[in-house]
Amino acid sequence: MAKQFHNPEPFRSENRPYAMAVKAGKLVFLAGQLGVEFIGGKRTVVAPGNAERQLETIFNNMRSVLQGVGAGLEDICWLQIFVTDIEDRLRMDAVRRRFFGETNLPAATMVEISRLALPGAVVEVNAIAVIEDE
Repeated sequence: MAKQFHNPEPFRSENRPYAMAVKAGKLVFLAGQLGVEFIGGKRTVVAPGNAERQLETIFNNMRSVLQGVGAGLEDICWLQIFVTDIEDRLRMDAVRRRFFGETNLPAATMVEISRLALPGAVVEVNAIAVIEDE
C-alpha cells in the first residue's frame, strides 16, 4: 500500500523528525499536536496553561493538516488526548462540541501526564481519520 507523507508549512519549518500526517489507503494518522502558533517560523505555545485555548488551536491546526490530504475534522474517528491536569477535561468538552458537534463524535481517550514537550503546553492530541471512497 502506498503511503503519502504530509508535512505542510509552517510545520515543516521546525524540521521535526516525523510527518505531521501519513495517509495510508483510507486511513490518515495525525501526529501529536500541541496548541501552538507559528511566529517567525518558530512554534509558540498559545495561552500557556489554558487548556481550552490550546485545544481550539490544536483542532484548527489539525483541520489545516487534514485539508492537505483531502480530509477534514469530520473524518476523524479517534482522538487521543494528553493533558497535564485531568480536571481540565470538562472545560475542554465545550471546545470539542464546537468542532465536532453533538452527534457522530469521534471515539476518544484522555490521559493525564506529567508534562509536555514545550513549557506552558498543557494539551496534546493525536488522531486517526478515515477518508471515505470518492
